[in-house]
Amino acid sequence: MRLVLFPIAVATLAVPARAQTHADFTVSARVVNGCAVSVDGGGALGRIDFGTVPGTASQNVEADLLSGSGAGIAIECTPGATANLSADMGDHAAGGERRLGHGANRIAYRLLVGSGATVWGSQSVALSFPIGGGAQRLALKGRATLTGRHVAGLYTDTVRVTVTW
Repeated sequence: MRLVLFPIAVATLAVPARAQTHADFTVSARVVNGCAVSVDGGGALGRIDFGTVPGTASQNVEADLLSGSGAGIAIECTPGATANLSADMGDHAAGGERRLGHGANRIAYRLLVGSGATVWGSQSVALSFPIGGGAQRLALKGRATLTGRHVAGLYTDTVRVTVTW
């Protein structure tokens, strides 16, 4: 007896793979309240410059806060937010009064918000940002009281403004 081996062909059938053909993923963003205040190249809101006045002048002198973007404080906040702006009394304040300083010499001044009728002391000023609104500008001016007895020189002060929301 003789054993004869015959080759056997084995065929494989293509079985479709059972791969997932679609999937979901989540996209989200969280928007939080925030504000941006326009400042100049030096990081300041701007400046109030009462100009050059004679030391013998007895009068009130007014000047607007001016910045690179115009008059007043420019602020933009998230729609629907309320921002509160507060200002300190400056470097030379005494007795609840802001003062410009030159050495030991002082000139009293006030900050006025809005139309100029409201004195801005230590109270907060609230600004609301309605939906669909945009940036707002808080008008701000200074009023210096000259008494006619001021020593010649450059009188300055620095006021720090804080924005909270």
